[in-house]
Amino acid sequence: MKEKFIETENYIAIHELLTRLIEFQEMGQDICMGLVYGDYGLGKSFSLERLAAETGAILLRTDQTWTVASVLRILCEEMALDSRGKSAALMERVVWHMLREPRPIIIDEIDTLLPATKFAVMEMFRDIHDKAHHALLFVGMQGAEGRLKLHPHFYSRIVGKVKFKSISHEDIKKFCEQCEVKIADDLVEYFLRKYPNLRRIKVFMLRIESWAEMNDVDTMNLKLFKDSGVEYADK
Repeated sequence: MKEKFIETENYIAIHELLTRLIEFQEMGQDICMGLVYGDYGLGKSFSLERLAAETGAILLRTDQTWTVASVLRILCEEMALDSRGKSAALMERVVWHMLREPRPIIIDEIDTLLPATKFAVMEMFRDIHDKAHHALLFVGMQGAEGRLKLHPHFYSRIVGKVKFKSISHEDIKKFCEQCEVKIADDLVEYFLRKYPNLRRIKVFMLRIESWAEMNDVDTMNLKLFKDSGVEYADK
């Protein structure tokens, strides 16, 4: 399977959002915070890795063990700063650095930080943003927006939002073109109807390549896909 990045409609939307936030940052706007949310398997993680590489953003994925102090240390390490000391000193270093060398920060899987017991970490990111006025993009699951609305002082700072849409026919077709085996149009349509999830389709494509190699097949259509048993190989 070819590992080529596919610019899906969702990727284009979050690229435009982050670009706008960076423009706000460069214009000296006070608020440069955005939110991306949607179901799993729609390509959020792949898109964020590409965005970070293109923009030089700091990309962090949340962890259940995160605390204010541990995240500040992570940020200091990402910025090549001294990561020793108490939280107040670490915060000062991070803000000082961001004011002089602003970089977008992308926080993936914020759902981990939305419960009350973890929200202090979200507040810390807000504090850094309010002091440094840098582009800050939060990314979460479908319910992330609703849960953030429970914190009006926080949600009111969101100046741009993208809700990840269902995968389109064109997205799946482009994704299937990465397969070493030709995927027929009727199978693309089937994936769209039953499995509009790029993560799931990637698993099918890997299985298809393995099966096709053993059976000397260069094209997989819907009938062959059904007959091969590839669809239910994990059951």
